[in-house]
Amino acid sequence: MKAPVTRTLLFAALGLAITFTACKKDDDEPSSPSGSQGTTPTDPRAAYTGNWLVTDSLWLMGTPCNPPFETYVISITTGDTVSNTLWFNNLWNDGTGYYAIFSNNSFSYPSQNVSGPYNMSGSGAFSGTHLFYQTSGDVCVHHGYGEKQ
Repeated sequence: MKAPVTRTLLFAALGLAITFTACKKDDDEPSSPSGSQGTTPTDPRAAYTGNWLVTDSLWLMGTPCNPPFETYVISITTGDTVSNTLWFNNLWNDGTGYYAIFSNNSFSYPSQNVSGPYNMSGSGAFSGTHLFYQTSGDVCVHHGYGEKQ
């Protein structure tokens, strides 16, 4: 009588082991942040990240400053931020990064500190491989345009 009970327990344990092994997730399967295997969500900001050669003009109280234009490179990144943020690194050729809120092909710079008591805000848009923006702070206004490199 003892052998059939032992054999039954052995088969039950073997069945459980096979069940748990069969349900285990394979370690070599790629996982997707979207939850659906094999597809990854496309970040709409990706088309606008990279280096841009921009020409910027500074206006003080409606009068252009000397020199009237400055050309330099800015780098636009997502900065590992939420899906509606872009970082404009080296804006105004000052080596600093400023963030903008992105929607469709437009963006807006919320008020942020530039230097000392000065804050700036502004807006802009992308059109294909072109970029246009305007920022203002106190009596300064920057107009800029650029092309993706």
